[in-house]
Amino acid sequence: MPQQAFLKGIRGYWDALGQPGEPPELGESRIDAFIDLLHVTADAEHAFRLLKLLDSPYAGIAVGDASRPWRLHWAIQVGEVEPFVAPGLEGVIFLADTIADHEGRHRVYTLKDGMRGDFEFADIAGALRWMTAQVAHAKGQLNDTELQEVQSDASALLDDEWEEGPTSALFIVEELLDTPLPEAWDSISRGQWPMVESDGSEVPVDREDGWQRRLSLWLTRRFLASRSLELPSEIAVSDMDAVHRSLVDHLIDFEQAIHAGDVPKIIDEAAGGGDSRLAALALDWIERHDSWRTAASVSAPDEEELFHEEPPPFQHTPFTRKLMHALSNSLDGMVERGELELDPDRKEALLIELVTAGSDARSVKHMLKKLTSTLVDSEHVEEIYPSDDKIQDRLKADLGG
Repeated sequence: MPQQAFLKGIRGYWDALGQPGEPPELGESRIDAFIDLLHVTADAEHAFRLLKLLDSPYAGIAVGDASRPWRLHWAIQVGEVEPFVAPGLEGVIFLADTIADHEGRHRVYTLKDGMRGDFEFADIAGALRWMTAQVAHAKGQLNDTELQEVQSDASALLDDEWEEGPTSALFIVEELLDTPLPEAWDSISRGQWPMVESDGSEVPVDREDGWQRRLSLWLTRRFLASRSLELPSEIAVSDMDAVHRSLVDHLIDFEQAIHAGDVPKIIDEAAGGGDSRLAALALDWIERHDSWRTAASVSAPDEEELFHEEPPPFQHTPFTRKLMHALSNSLDGMVERGELELDPDRKEALLIELVTAGSDARSVKHMLKKLTSTLVDSEHVEEIYPSDDKIQDRLKADLGG
C-alpha cells in the first residue's frame, strides 16, 4: 500500500507540472526516486527544486562568515537530509530524511527561517500529494480552501517517540544548529572558550541506520565540552562516509590548533584562498589570535595600574522588554507554586541576567536551554526545586514556546 501511494504521488506530481508522457525510470529506493523526480522536473514552472548546498562549510564556520548559511548547510549535510524548496514559499526549506524510520517511511520536515516549520509529513507519499496540490494551487486550479483540505489530510504532526531523540533527523539538525561550533572558533581567536557542558550521554556505537549522524552529533558535543576528540575504539574513521569524515578531520585540526596555539590550517588556507570575503575574515581572525598571543606573553600590570570600568547599563529592545515581562510572570508563578525561593529585591537583577542570557540565543530551543541553566545557576536565586527538564518545560509553557 505505501508503495502504491508513492507511485501514485509521483504520477500526480508529474501530471500537475504538465510534464509530457510517463515519468522516466527513477531510483530504486523511494528516497532516491523522490530525489530523481525533483531533478528531472526542476525546470518546470512551479516545480519544487533541490536546494544546492554550499561547498564544504567549515572555512565559513571557522572564520565567522555570517553572510552565508554555513551553519545551516553544515547541519543539513551532517543530518543526512535532502533539502528542497518551493517557489512562493520564501524562507521555507523542506528536509526529506534519507534514512527510513522504524516503519520504513522517510519523514519530511520543514525549517522556516532556521526554525522548525509548520509543514511535516509522515512519508514522502504524503509530501508528494501536498506538493501536487501546491502546484495546482499555483496554477489557479485549486482555491485556498481546497489546498488547505489537502494539506490537513496529507500532513502529520510528528511528535511521537521517534522525534524525541537522535533517531529523528530533525532532532539531529536542530541539535547541531544549537552547538556553538562557530562561536568556539571565534572564542579561540581571542584566547577564550565558550562554556559548554557535556550532556552526559553514552557514545552511540551501534551500527543501526543513522548511526553516523548520531555519532557526529555526539562527537561535536563532546569536543566542545572537552576540547579534545577521541573516537570510540569500536569505530574507525574509514568506517564513516565522507561528510562525517570531514567533520572528524575538522575537529582534529581544531584540536591541534587549540593545544599548539598556532593558527589553524583551515584559517591559513582561507586567508590565502580565492574567496575574498573569507580571506578578509581569516586575516581578521589571525590578527585577533596574534594579538592575544602577544598579550599573553607580556607580564600583567600591577594591581594598582588596573582600571576597572563599570559595566554599561542594560539596553532594552522591544524583544527584551517582551521577554522580561513574560519571564517576570513566569517567576511569579514559580514562587506562588513553591517551586522557587527568591528575594523580591533581587528579582530585577535576576530578570536582567535571564534576559541577557536569552537574548543572544540562536533559536527558541537554545534560548530555553540558556534560560534554564542561567536560572538554576544564578546567585540571585535562593532555592529552586524542580528538575532542569521541568523548569525548561515550565518556561516553554509560560513563554508561549
